[in-house]
Amino acid sequence: MSSFSLAIFLIAFGVGFLLHNLGIIGFTPWVLIWPGVLIWFSISQLVRISRERKGSQDSWEIAWWLVVATLGVYLLLPKLGIRVPSIPWGLVWPLVLILLGVAFLIPDRRGKQKSVKIFIGPEGTGHRVEFRRAILGEFTRGPGSWVLEDLSLHQAIGDVNLDLTNAIIPEREVLIDISGYIGEASIYLPPGLPFKAECSVGLGEVSVLDLSESGSGRQITHQSPDYDQAVKKVNITAHWKIGEISIRQIR
Repeated sequence: MSSFSLAIFLIAFGVGFLLHNLGIIGFTPWVLIWPGVLIWFSISQLVRISRERKGSQDSWEIAWWLVVATLGVYLLLPKLGIRVPSIPWGLVWPLVLILLGVAFLIPDRRGKQKSVKIFIGPEGTGHRVEFRRAILGEFTRGPGSWVLEDLSLHQAIGDVNLDLTNAIIPEREVLIDISGYIGEASIYLPPGLPFKAECSVGLGEVSVLDLSESGSGRQITHQSPDYDQAVKKVNITAHWKIGEISIRQIR
């Protein structure tokens, strides 16, 4: 949350308590907190999609956050004294679970995008950068032989598994950028490969080699002693809202 958003949130919360204490409204802001969080977070994600995609939005992701926003509004209106039609929750939750399960089974058809761009370095050499985005599912590379290229991956919900032990690594700095909301990211590195890592979780656990942190707002940074002089090296950035990040070097 940015400082501006935090300031607006605190002001609105304070005004709500003031109106309640003055007897102007009959409810406290606490009853609005969870519906408000759903609405605020879904709107912020829709704004983010609009900015990042620049008109080429993923319709599946947009539909998902619109559903979340609608749910927040539905939960908010009764707390404001506005009557809404009842929903048979006994049918809704099983249907949601079924839809999520189907989405996991067909990740390539819904919510996933892949693009590859070629970047030219200062020495005139070009290299591939793979961009991937997915709402649900699992992304796996390895443990067999595969060619490592720069990778930018956003996995909203799911697992990421990268096994570099048998990967073909180019003689340059390779960038790996991983982010997601809920899930787990596991990266396995071959012995002796210099690497730099900046990993953080909003809530969960992060571990890099022998370093481990768990709880909320945890972060670990690491850089191999010979990283700057190395020809082959990997620069890893990983952030998970809720989940676990693990980087291990096979010995």
